[in-house]
Amino acid sequence: MTEPASSQDHKINSALVEAEKLVAQLKSYTGTTAEHLALLTQNEAIRTQLEEPFDSVNRLLEELALTGALYMAIEIGILDKLPADGSSVSAADLAAAANVDISAVTRCMRVLANKSFVVETAADEYKHNALSQVCRPDGLGALFLLSMDLHKGWAALPEYFKTHAPEDLYDLKKSPIAYAVGKEGLSYYEVLNLDVTTRNIWNKAMQVADKAMPILGMFPFKEMKEQVEREPERAFVVDMAGGRGQALLAIQEECPGGFGGKLILQDLPIVIDSLAPEEIPNIEATVHDIFTPQPVKNAHIYFMRRILHDFYNPVCLEILRNTVPAMGPDSRLIVCDMVIPQPVEVGGNAHPYWMDFSLMLISGKEKTMREFEGMFEEVGLELVKVWPSVLGATVMLETRLKR
Repeated sequence: MTEPASSQDHKINSALVEAEKLVAQLKSYTGTTAEHLALLTQNEAIRTQLEEPFDSVNRLLEELALTGALYMAIEIGILDKLPADGSSVSAADLAAAANVDISAVTRCMRVLANKSFVVETAADEYKHNALSQVCRPDGLGALFLLSMDLHKGWAALPEYFKTHAPEDLYDLKKSPIAYAVGKEGLSYYEVLNLDVTTRNIWNKAMQVADKAMPILGMFPFKEMKEQVEREPERAFVVDMAGGRGQALLAIQEECPGGFGGKLILQDLPIVIDSLAPEEIPNIEATVHDIFTPQPVKNAHIYFMRRILHDFYNPVCLEILRNTVPAMGPDSRLIVCDMVIPQPVEVGGNAHPYWMDFSLMLISGKEKTMREFEGMFEEVGLELVKVWPSVLGATVMLETRLKR
């Protein structure tokens, strides 16, 4: 049914208003990441005004097809078979290399070329572009492959909820993602650790995701200089479950040499054993499980970045209770996570919402400020200050022992 002319005119006028805002933002653009994201959000506001319901559903179908095509291209190896020097290769050669029918390659590559993920140089011939280059598994492709694992979990949610009691969602051993891959009885991280390659892809994806969740620009680590130099025998930063040390590497940018204090990276053996010393200069890598008592006492800072969002509140309380006893009178526990905005910001930053929906698959949860404050109170901590980021919903919550 065609909408009345008055309704269409209103949509066009609204789109023009949003377009004028976009033009103004483009004219004042200085190149910051925050401005870049604001431009994308404003562009979305224009599309929202113009898009009809059928357009919205059709766009979802297009994006699903693009996702499937990219996943196929990465997993069967044809993306890696595109020459790195920028020359083209035929669909026949790609099909032979992947041992698939040529029509499977051409249908896949058409979808990717249509959305500018590869370049079609001639009929059934393709080459890399900048986007396809970074979508390989050693780049953004790692984050994409992780998202595809999550997609398997989302696809299984209807059947999961039909076959499970409501309280099963909070059971670490009955997560939707474990159910989706036939591994119920194991937690998400136990499933992840079954395969070193999968775990390494996850670690790489976390490094890639740092662009969306900054480290610097919130808590002023550099202002700890005087305190750390006064007591260098105390560890400066203990980065708990810190992965490949990306946070400590960033902190060193504004705190050279850790001001003489130790920078301690803690994680499970499967992570620590994969690190080469040259990857983590000036960092002491040690094995520690966050579900056991914290062995490093009286550090200046205990740092939990992207940890608590992996678990529901009762499990978070267990992690916190294993850490708080190690803290000294002026130790800080800094939690770096996103905070769910309330109420929902319609048309705003979608990251905290889709991330929270993803975390539901692995028995995790992004939290509101009220939830954080409640957990801190329960374990004997007090919130000193919220250090926001100019980028998205990420914050650093500075806490100390309750006084």
